[in-house]
Amino acid sequence: MSIRDTTKNLRRLRNRATQNPLAYFCPTPPQEAWLRDPSKIKLLLGGNQVGVWGSWIISESPRPVTTGKTYAQTAELLYRCLGNHPYLETDPPPIQAFLITHSHQQSITIQEKLYSMCPKDALHPSCEFVPGRGFRGIHPVVRFNNGSMIHIKTANQGLGLASATVGYVAIDEPVSQDVWGELAARVLRGGAGGTTGTIGITMTPVGQDVSYLKELVDQGRVTCHRAPLTVEATTPKYCKAIISQAQVDAISQTYLPIDRAARLNGDWVVGIPEGRVFDQFSEDMISKEPAPMGNYSFCVGVDHGSQPNAQVAILAAVEMSDSSKPWVYVLDEYVSGGAPPEAHARAILEMLSRNSIEAASCRWTGDNIHYGGSGGGKMSNSLLMKAFERVMGYPQGNLPFRIRTIKKPRYSVYYGSAMIHSIMARRQFFIHPKCERLILSLQRWTMKKNQSARSRDEWGHSVDALRYCIVPTLESNKLNLPGKLRIY
Repeated sequence: MSIRDTTKNLRRLRNRATQNPLAYFCPTPPQEAWLRDPSKIKLLLGGNQVGVWGSWIISESPRPVTTGKTYAQTAELLYRCLGNHPYLETDPPPIQAFLITHSHQQSITIQEKLYSMCPKDALHPSCEFVPGRGFRGIHPVVRFNNGSMIHIKTANQGLGLASATVGYVAIDEPVSQDVWGELAARVLRGGAGGTTGTIGITMTPVGQDVSYLKELVDQGRVTCHRAPLTVEATTPKYCKAIISQAQVDAISQTYLPIDRAARLNGDWVVGIPEGRVFDQFSEDMISKEPAPMGNYSFCVGVDHGSQPNAQVAILAAVEMSDSSKPWVYVLDEYVSGGAPPEAHARAILEMLSRNSIEAASCRWTGDNIHYGGSGGGKMSNSLLMKAFERVMGYPQGNLPFRIRTIKKPRYSVYYGSAMIHSIMARRQFFIHPKCERLILSLQRWTMKKNQSARSRDEWGHSVDALRYCIVPTLESNKLNLPGKLRIY
């Protein structure tokens, strides 16, 4: 065969793979076990980093393998909608399917994966995909030439499933029990001839209370398959290993110790576990060495309180030259208890002054309103801003900076801590030794399961101030953080 003929054949194979990527999908062992499962409710439980791009499938295929939970879900959706499932006898098309994602950003990500695997000639001419935005429409719908449709819904924006009858529901990442109940009701008669439809779930069991789902698994009403982050479980058919044990070990160090098993192996986590959080924080991160030259964002986080060591302000610098791998330098702290707002304002300004940083050059984030009980001691961001105006001599409403109130959606304590822990695991976190209270807090703070326990934790105030300082700064710079999961 001539070089010209070889080139033509390779080009033909590449075009074929581009037009019908689904034909070249080779599952990993956990993916295949889940795809072969004929159960009406089946769950693929795995770690966060199971999905990685790897080597080539076989020598004739120009397409990289896809090994994650979401790719298994998209393959299942397409097989059922197109009526060409390689492992199961499914309802003949056309079918109505729902794809349920947690958030809008997650929806865009999974839509891109869905489109990347979809045979392009199977899509209806009216179905249009826009890179970075997903399928067109206020409520995106993927239409196929055979009449099948996939309705894409976002759980935290309301599903609107009233009177809908669905043959297959794809759930990617955890949903609340209320959402689960609504979805289960939609598939009672969604199969062919009024039979029960199917629910397929792919998720890592963190970011949402999924104790209800664990109970269903324990009762045998949901079949469960595990997709751990191991070399064997991430190696697709006909492929060499696409991840090494050293890479697995490196990934594991970036996760909080309290949920490492869940994120690596898909182990169940019900509620928020307890235990020391920042186990990657070490003595060599305590340093007087000045931060190197870089692209820094300065930030101040303020936690309000009236008890001793409960009113805390943390000053930090975040280097963002590589937004996916920021460096954090904690420069100073202010720790106090109940005091007039002007006293706090003066002390915080002194902290900025001794570090030669202007107040207006910082991003300020503070806690919600704190009420000191019957003895008074109320403190809030607005009171502190008014105090800054009086101390600095500005007319009312003319302060050159603003203290934003931290947003606290569900699980924000957990995920804010995970962000900081990940930076520590990369050895890109440093703190000045004068931040004595924060150093002790990083060494001793443990996660608490309820607000009452958290409010009594003497080490939580400094950690909260650090979170308020760091997390909004990272998010404002559009850092690629682990997952857009619901947090609190």
